Amino acid sequence: MKAPVTFDALNDSWVRLAMTEPQGNGGACYGDSGGPNFATLGGRLVLTATTITGDTPCYATNVAYRLDTPAARDFLAPYVALP
Repeated sequence: MKAPVTFDALNDSWVRLAMTEPQGNGGACYGDSGGPNFATLGGRLVLTATTITGDTPCYATNVAYRLDTPAARDFLAPYVALP
């Protein structure tokens, strides 16, 4: 199953994704932490972040840890082929 989200904000470690239903979005809720967040880049589906938290009612913001940061890439490099 998947839920579409739209971009909200970006900082050095986090991407905040809007999951507002009136805009056709879905999103994360309790138990979804660690789940994947994909983006289509260059025609390919790429894992770009993992869900960390959201808001209490599960309908406004999904906060995800970016996987393109140097710290994340250093951690992942021994385990997976990175783009």
